[in-house]
Parts: sequence; structure tokens; C-alpha cells
Amino acid sequence: MKANKPLRRKSFGFIVQTDQTGKKLLVYSNVPGVPFRLPGGNIDPGDTAEETLYREILEESGLTHLLMTKKLGVQYYYKPFIDSNVERHDFLVVPDRKLPEEWEHIGTGDGGDQGSKFKYRWITKEEIHFIDEEFRRDIINSYFDDLFS
Repeated sequence: MKANKPLRRKSFGFIVQTDQTGKKLLVYSNVPGVPFRLPGGNIDPGDTAEETLYREILEESGLTHLLMTKKLGVQYYYKPFIDSNVERHDFLVVPDRKLPEEWEHIGTGDGGDQGSKFKYRWITKEEIHFIDEEFRRDIINSYFDDLFS
């Protein structure tokens, strides 16, 4: 965290699904060559982290009928790309049905993601290195067992 920088509150979904090979984590890309990210975004004034979680997942992936099973944690850090401090709420989420291996979704909502094409796929624990560092360090240091055991 850096002094005198604005605070951005965010909420993200770590969505897992189990198949015959084990647990997989849902990630997306919407810019070629940029590491995979997780669905989520800014907590609007008056909204809770949980409300934001479901809104952002719907806007970015089109997914509904998800169950938030656990709050994984809250991470605090400075993010140079937005020149802000971040308070990130991370949630473990599972779908109520088997989801496809891959799909695309055009972003909805009022934010900057509206009209963006999100390409989703599942990754295994061996593919963690494909995830953006913003999330990867916390997966490896804090969330690995919850996501892949």
C-alpha cells in the first residue's frame, strides 16, 4: 500500500469445478497476450462485497446459479496500473451444474467491460503460472488448498 493513494475496493470470484482429472479454476482473457484473470471488479458505494461478486460474475461471464462457499480472504496492495491501493475480497464459488470447458461472453453492465469479449476456460493447478501475478501470488501463498484439494 502507498500513502496518499486512493483506495479501490474490489470483489473477485475464484470459481472451481471438479471433473475426472480433479479441480479446475475458471479464468478468462479479453486482451491477447495478457495473463489470465478472474471475474470480478469494483465494489460500488452502498454495495457489499458479496453483491458485487455476483453482479460482476454475471456481467463478465453470463453465469448465474453459483454458490459462494467461502470467503477466501481480503488482500491489500498497491496496483500501479490504476495508481491506487486495492482492498480485494476473494470468494470461493462453485457452479450448481457442469459448465462447458470453454465459452465466450460479451460483457454487460455500465462499466468499462460493456461490449468486451471475454474468453473463458478452466485451468489446472499445474497451469497457475498462466494467471496474472495480481492473483497468482495469493493462490500459491494462501488459497491453493481451498482451490485444488
